[in-house]
Amino acid sequence: MTFALKLQDSLRDRAARLPIEFAGGRSLEEVLSRHLQAVESMADTILLTSILLLDPDKKRLWHAAAPSLPQSYCEAINGVEIGPSAGSCGTAAFERHAIYVTDIATDPLWSHYRHLALPHGLRACWSTPIHNNRGVLVGTFAIYHLTPRSPTREEVNAIKLITRHVAQAIDWFRDAQDPGRYVVGQAFARATLPSVLEGDGCDEAGDSQSGDILRSMESDFEKLAHIIKRAIEALPDADPKGLRRAKKAAERGAAIARRALRRTGF
Repeated sequence: MTFALKLQDSLRDRAARLPIEFAGGRSLEEVLSRHLQAVESMADTILLTSILLLDPDKKRLWHAAAPSLPQSYCEAINGVEIGPSAGSCGTAAFERHAIYVTDIATDPLWSHYRHLALPHGLRACWSTPIHNNRGVLVGTFAIYHLTPRSPTREEVNAIKLITRHVAQAIDWFRDAQDPGRYVVGQAFARATLPSVLEGDGCDEAGDSQSGDILRSMESDFEKLAHIIKRAIEALPDADPKGLRRAKKAAERGAAIARRALRRTGF
């Protein structure tokens, strides 16, 4: 199996896991790191990957995920200001197109940053802008190499595929956010399912809390079912049986919470 096919299968598998991971309360950094680890494991050579997100002011890039890069390097470039000569990522975000730096030691785009990269053995950096489903720039995806080199045609195509999957993960994460409500995992941390559903022996404050948890559970299960539906639609070539089973399970969870709310009078 070629690298492209292996990468495609690996990313398809990662995309299928997104709804469950986000609904289970995984952070964006955790999920994106798993994406990047999947990419790195497919490569025939050593490569290190990174995702930076653009701040709301569209001026700076902030760390999102970089499972293999040295932490000290990530901290040093965290919050880098975008511009016409801001390394690979800052320039890619500023110019709105891919920047392939083949030798960090000599490329003028890295004149202000090479002292941060070279001590860690980072010699090439290829960065690509990430756009959300509305075409808005949200960050950059970068691949670092330990030797100076240019990307092959196959690698350029792979980078485009990876960037699309990363953008999809970021979109799903933002869709799954609902400030002021519990995620499913938090609801279960507050009370076990039997005690929530039975509602026996609770005082007034406990009843109110149980009602809040049930309403949160209903909302979260419905949201999970919606996210899984999106996953099914986004993966037309994948076997959707497992996702459909997960969607039905989420719908059953919402129905159980609704019945409990009616039975307990909340």
